[in-house]
Amino acid sequence: MPDWWSWTALAVGLLVVCLLVPVVGLIVRRRWLAGRGRVFECSLRRPQAPSSGWTLGVARFRDDDLEWYRVFSLSLRPKVTFHRHETKVVRVRQPAPAEAAELYDGHVVTELGGRHAGTQLAMGRPDLTAFSSWTEAGPPGGPEG
Repeated sequence: MPDWWSWTALAVGLLVVCLLVPVVGLIVRRRWLAGRGRVFECSLRRPQAPSSGWTLGVARFRDDDLEWYRVFSLSLRPKVTFHRHETKVVRVRQPAPAEAAELYDGHVVTELGGRHAGTQLAMGRPDLTAFSSWTEAGPPGGPEG
């Protein structure tokens, strides 16, 4: 029969494994997303729940879509998908001091119009440039062209 030391070591080992599996899963998921397009930090605030604050996430461009994923999720499916022809940048602003504490450093807030009116995204300036270009451009023969 195992002694108490063996049981303690087994319990600690299982605890370490249980803590490491989700962390490794998040790392593998991020690498998987990055392998299928450029991934950048992008926080989201939806108009349906403005009191809930900002949700940290990552986004990636994929064809005519911008796919947004929660940072702390193991799901491989995007939580929100923005279609290029349904997304417009209405306004860009600096985050309010209360907002800045919830966002990544150096991010600016982008307010959207179109189908996603009221939705706000926060991203870095280089990513904002790419996002603005993406919303204004479109493939030849598309709805805008």
